[in-house]
Order: sequence, then structure tokens, then C-alpha cells
Amino acid sequence: MLTALGASFRLYEHPGVVDPVEVCAALGVPLERTVKTLAFVTPEDRLLLAALPGHARLRYGPLARAAGIRRGDLSPADAGRLARAGMRPGGVCPVSSDGAALVVFDETVGGLGRVHCGSGRPDSSIEIDAGALVAAVPAAVMARIGDVPTASEPAREPV
Repeated sequence: MLTALGASFRLYEHPGVVDPVEVCAALGVPLERTVKTLAFVTPEDRLLLAALPGHARLRYGPLARAAGIRRGDLSPADAGRLARAGMRPGGVCPVSSDGAALVVFDETVGGLGRVHCGSGRPDSSIEIDAGALVAAVPAAVMARIGDVPTASEPAREPV
């Protein structure tokens, strides 16, 4: 999909790992240079993708508000739901072939520079300019959905 949109990116293959720390080790990049995407489904079976810096913790309440649903209506997307969107667990990407998917980016993502994110598969990742990643999803919502550690705080384990 990124190719069809004319986005410049680089695809990296690596062992099929789903833990963000293992992905970073395989790629040789720090967690702060990644964008993780968490997948949920709404009560109407709409795919909801939350993209935030890899070292941030997701704030579920703000995500639900940005998506226009109640926090209690957030359910993790299972492998079957991800497959319908052309993705597999461990490789979720904010750019989806599911045209009805709602994508919410943390407001800090666009300014992260070159980042690595999921490709849709757990055995490959994409390196892309974060601004181009956000631009690839023109209907995306921007909101403060991540709790990003400051320079004086230690990085937290990803959720």
C-alpha cells in the first residue's frame, strides 16, 4: 500500500518475533525510533489502530475518546480480524488495506523522524519517515494517546 501511495520506505526482513524489544534487537534500533501499532475492534467490528512511539504506554481513555467510543468498548483485535485486514499479530501497521479502519496516531508520531514500524507481518518491518507514515493515512485522527517518558524518566516496557 505504501508503494501505491508513492511513499519512500525500506523493508527489513528479520526473524519472526513479536516482542518489541526483540524486534529492536533484530533491527539494531532503539525502541524510541519505532512506532508500535496496537489493534482493537469496536462493537461494530470496525478495526481501530492506535499508533504511538514504541517506548510509550497507551492511554486507553484518550484512545476511546479519539475514536468516539467508550473505553469499555475497546476489545483487542484477534488474529482472524487482523487477517481480514491483511495483517498478522506482531506485525500490525497503521497503513491498512481495510478502508473502514480508524487509525489514531499519537500527536508526537509525525515529528519522530526516521522510524521503524510493522509491515503487516511479524517477520519484516518498515523504515519510513514518520511524517510520511502519518501522511499515508489521510483520514487518521491525531490525539494524545501515548504516555511518552520524558528524557529524565526511564523508558517503560511497551504495553
